[in-house]
Amino acid sequence: MPCVLIADDNHQAAEMLRATLEDAGYDVLTAYSGLAAVACVEQNDVSVAVLDVLMPGISGDAVAERLRQINPKLPVVLMTGGDEAFAAASGFPVLRKPFVHEELVETLHRLLPK
Repeated sequence: MPCVLIADDNHQAAEMLRATLEDAGYDVLTAYSGLAAVACVEQNDVSVAVLDVLMPGISGDAVAERLRQINPKLPVVLMTGGDEAFAAASGFPVLRKPFVHEELVETLHRLLPK
């Protein structure tokens, strides 16, 4: 079963996404900071990382770059509530908050091999 990492400093948002993805059949890990997300990928077999862009310490796009160094094949999805052009320029799929949770599920279905 694919394992999804959700990294968002908003605990409530992360837990709502966790519930949605678990209902869709995914194993889910949560991290509440960028550094915790990096550690999670280093210590677990993560299939895809879903990262909030604006997190304290290290931003989601910087985490994505670090994860790319750890595992170049790891799919990454960025989430943002703002209009950060750099997120779109990163080359990673971007979900604009607020989004319908099914949009995340559909994105993961496209990114993960069957």
